[in-house]
Amino acid sequence: MRVLIFNSYGEPSRYQSKTGMLGGWQDSLQTILMEHTNLELIIAFKGSGEVKKIDGVTYLPIHLNFSRWERLKSNYTWNIEADKLVKAAKMVVENAQPDVIHVFGTEWPFGLIADMTNIPTVIHIQGAIGPYYNAFYPPSYNGATYAKAMCGNIVRYLFYWRARKKQLSREKMEKKIWQSVNNYMGRTCWDKAVSEVCHPGRRYWHVDEALRPLFLNSQRNWQIPKDGKLRIITTGCSTLYKGLDMMLKTACMLRRLGVEFEWNVVGAMPNEYRMLVERTEGSTFAEAGITLFGPVDANQLIDLLCNATMYVHTAYIENSPNSLCEAQILGVPIVSTYVGGISTLLAEGKEGVLVPANDPYRMAYEIQQLAMDTQRMLTYSELGKVHALNRHNPKRIAHDLLVCYKSIINQ
Repeated sequence: MRVLIFNSYGEPSRYQSKTGMLGGWQDSLQTILMEHTNLELIIAFKGSGEVKKIDGVTYLPIHLNFSRWERLKSNYTWNIEADKLVKAAKMVVENAQPDVIHVFGTEWPFGLIADMTNIPTVIHIQGAIGPYYNAFYPPSYNGATYAKAMCGNIVRYLFYWRARKKQLSREKMEKKIWQSVNNYMGRTCWDKAVSEVCHPGRRYWHVDEALRPLFLNSQRNWQIPKDGKLRIITTGCSTLYKGLDMMLKTACMLRRLGVEFEWNVVGAMPNEYRMLVERTEGSTFAEAGITLFGPVDANQLIDLLCNATMYVHTAYIENSPNSLCEAQILGVPIVSTYVGGISTLLAEGKEGVLVPANDPYRMAYEIQQLAMDTQRMLTYSELGKVHALNRHNPKRIAHDLLVCYKSIINQ
């Protein structure tokens, strides 16, 4: 069986072959397909370079050329890049002649290829632009609060307006993709529901997410910190819907309750979002006891997770965040907002604590209570890890992928 995969995140790690280190979950899924199936894999992606065959996998870079005017216009719309990418993708399909086309994400232009070929196409759901943008602003936040927080910096506001305009064109593109593609693979109650609402009558297969091997095969496991200090860790803070305001509010409430803690946040937080949240909430992340680490590598993240007391997730919308899954598979107890597909990943009261979105009062209370209950933390750690190991089992994921591919081809 020939499978053509359109990779949405640029060059796969194996194509770069600079460090030998695998990147995100798409690279991890490729590893599963290579190790547990006999498929002929062809991976196409946006990038420069030459066609390569590495370890039996064919890599096809798609290089796009833009005029100066097209580059300028692309700052405001996805349409120009989408048109060029889909035309190039159609040529890739015609040359590769695959049995099935596997596309990562409805958020990227590659899904539009379904309207240009008779070869069956399946989309591996990641997030979904419509629901995510619906939760883009936290309650009481909007464009006016953003402009106010920028303190008259017109340049920042113009860049922000340009980005929002481009996001609207992306949402329109995604709506077209939802209608074009009939087959979807997902993993949570949320993406199953969203796909049916966006494309009534679509076909859906359950295929769980692949995790980075360093987490899946880690020899390190979480243990309760011996010094007794409350250490909170959160991964992912790049957008407002990750709950940046919820994080700051919760930390401030813990401070008022007299709770001694340190809260480490991993990942890049855009400076304008930090400014917006701090100005609107009247406090800084540093004053609230939150340390912004910025990006770290996988080994550093494993160290931070295993030395933490608990993992806290504050988002307003999610599907199946890898950050939460990576914490869970290491055995870290979890407190999270009850949003999107997280209830599929975490059984409330058995494997962790779920609280309503935009409820920092409840989240501060649950963090404080869990930190004082050693037995409950140990139970969440053990049961959560068992759940995660089963969910991310490579052999089972490979089996489910093959079932999906064969069903689509037969239909």
